[in-house]
Amino acid sequence: MPFKKLIFGGAAFLALGSFSTDALAQNPVVAPQGVNAEKFSQPFQDSNDLTQRVIRLAEQQYKVGEQQFNNGSYEQARESFDKAIDLLLEADTNVRKDSRFRAFYLDIVERIYRHQVVAAQGGTDGCTKQLYESSPLDELAKMDLDAEGVSNEGAVDLKDLDFQVTSNPSVVQFINFFTQGKGRSTMETGLRRSGRYRAMAERIFKEEGVPLDIVWLAQVESVWVPYALSQAAAKGIWQFIPGTGARFGLRQDGWIDERVSPEKSTRAAARYLKFLNEFFAGDWLLAMAAYNCGEYGVDRAISKCGYADFWELYNRNLLPQETRNYVPAILAVTIIAKNPEKYGFKVQPDPEWSYDTYDLNSQVDLRVVASALNVSYETIRDLNPELKRGVTPENYSLRLPKNSREQFEAAFTQLDPNQYLLSSYSQNYKRSTRQGSSYRVVAVSKKRSGSYKVKHSTAKKVYSGKRGWRR
Repeated sequence: MPFKKLIFGGAAFLALGSFSTDALAQNPVVAPQGVNAEKFSQPFQDSNDLTQRVIRLAEQQYKVGEQQFNNGSYEQARESFDKAIDLLLEADTNVRKDSRFRAFYLDIVERIYRHQVVAAQGGTDGCTKQLYESSPLDELAKMDLDAEGVSNEGAVDLKDLDFQVTSNPSVVQFINFFTQGKGRSTMETGLRRSGRYRAMAERIFKEEGVPLDIVWLAQVESVWVPYALSQAAAKGIWQFIPGTGARFGLRQDGWIDERVSPEKSTRAAARYLKFLNEFFAGDWLLAMAAYNCGEYGVDRAISKCGYADFWELYNRNLLPQETRNYVPAILAVTIIAKNPEKYGFKVQPDPEWSYDTYDLNSQVDLRVVASALNVSYETIRDLNPELKRGVTPENYSLRLPKNSREQFEAAFTQLDPNQYLLSSYSQNYKRSTRQGSSYRVVAVSKKRSGSYKVKHSTAKKVYSGKRGWRR
């Protein structure tokens, strides 16, 4: 089950090159609690061990933040913790696959979370930082339903889905997992949470020309949680990594991360899915697979297989384990969600997401907004989840609780501009803007131009598309 994490928003414009690897190598790193100490006590005899180097850099930066936190310098500590997390999220793909990296990542986030709780209890700025919850994709990557003894026997009816699809015993297996196995509580939670965003998602998918049933992809990606964060640096309901988010127009800087914006990320997800569907000549299963592992990952698998068919790729084990689980899990969730009572679910969905807006042209602390409306800070934060530091940038359309716009306007117009901020965010904003406010996109391949066609002598399908960037 997903567990809640709190980490400080990433100041990604701070470069990795500003740290000296040689200097850090002289300082031994203490093994984090819960991590095999033997692995961290080994000397750095191999200078090419990137995993150990990244871990040591991040640990050293964390220790700087810990010392600052203990001295009461919470803003400086936040920035240092930012750097530590950014070093990990921007690591090479092969490093992120290393088991040592994954163990360290989870541990350091937990340690930062504990500092965050202390700061929040003390009433400091710590209470304004973004909340993250682990993504279910991290569990999907290592899930083996055969080993868990989940049955794949039974029939499944796909005729009610609004897109053409074929089935496989793995779909039945995931239906059993979500209805009778360990996944039942996750399914129930997702059915409840979906009430908040489903209507909005269906409206946007309809506008973008994507089948409405595919909105249930969000349940497998994040269980409908805007704050979901995966070990691969993917964020939001639709789990965009930085590169794909930037590719589809999602703003990412030191103050805003629109991958966490429910509406904007949903629009981006619909457009990406439509692009992938066109890339694979109208095959939604291949499009969903590519949403998980990238169009070129699926393309390479097709080239090896000779068949442009997801279940052929599945049966021949040509896709990553996460992707093999991902597509049948989406189909299973969608089938259950279309008729939950049939599968024994009686869930009252959360109220639909609704709000008023107020256009701001100055930075405003969300605590000031909450005070003006006499509501909790969490209420305002959850309406504006893309704000990484609990403060709006300039020129921002602020979301307010429904039917509260007039009350806020009356209170806000009485404030002196000096009361908009409760800390030194304005100075930090100007500094980050001068240094370059755009999120430094990482792990994105070079753009390729031109169109191409793929045809295999034994292929069931022939498809064409334009080369783009991989996810």
